[in-house]
Amino acid sequence: MIKISRSIVPNFFTVGNMFSGFLSVIVVISNRDLALASWLIVLAAFLDAMDGKVARFTKTSSRFGVEYDSLADVVSFGLAPSILIYAFYFSAWKTVGIFISFFPLLFGSIRLARFNIQLTGLNKSAFSGLPSPAAAILLATYIIFISKYFPGNVFPKILLLLTFVTSTLMISTLNYNVLPNLTFKGDTKQKVLLILLIVAVTSLFFFPQALFFPYCVIYMLSGVFGYLFGKSSNENRKTKKEE
Repeated sequence: MIKISRSIVPNFFTVGNMFSGFLSVIVVISNRDLALASWLIVLAAFLDAMDGKVARFTKTSSRFGVEYDSLADVVSFGLAPSILIYAFYFSAWKTVGIFISFFPLLFGSIRLARFNIQLTGLNKSAFSGLPSPAAAILLATYIIFISKYFPGNVFPKILLLLTFVTSTLMISTLNYNVLPNLTFKGDTKQKVLLILLIVAVTSLFFFPQALFFPYCVIYMLSGVFGYLFGKSSNENRKTKKEE
């Protein structure tokens, strides 16, 4: 009788993540339904979040799982969004467009490689740099938002800015909050983050196309504001000590 290890369970979610990213690329190539391709990246991000939760719940976290997850992320949050933004607009810029579209894949892969070599444990209290799934979702939900409310428009300057900013933030050292544990046990910060998550997820069920992109922008900016306010607070404390 074949014995199946529990460790295979979270890997099913990782495979689902990779397959969703692969499907996103196929959809773009085959019929150019960019909204569907964008939602497949969002689905990949959900499955990516679940594989870690399932691994911790089943106590099957492993170094192999971390490495395999990163390989899947390169497909879903590096290659897929690069293909997506190229098809959405940057193909019009020819060679320059190819170079710009390569940014999510290039910087996403650098971020994932850095993450793996810096990882000292299987639990994380914060992300160093914008997580690649968040960067990919931001670009994907921008296309969903524009396709729904501004059909036929692209706003290339905004897309270019988002591409540069998300790519740069992925390799930055700014801190970003991890997905909070689904429990009200813990400190005040844990409880506040969980409440905000519940409110955000609930509202997304009713207005996904309208709210997903703004929420992603808020998360992207949270690391920047956290750094600026933290730096300002440290400088104030330093000034008081000198006085």
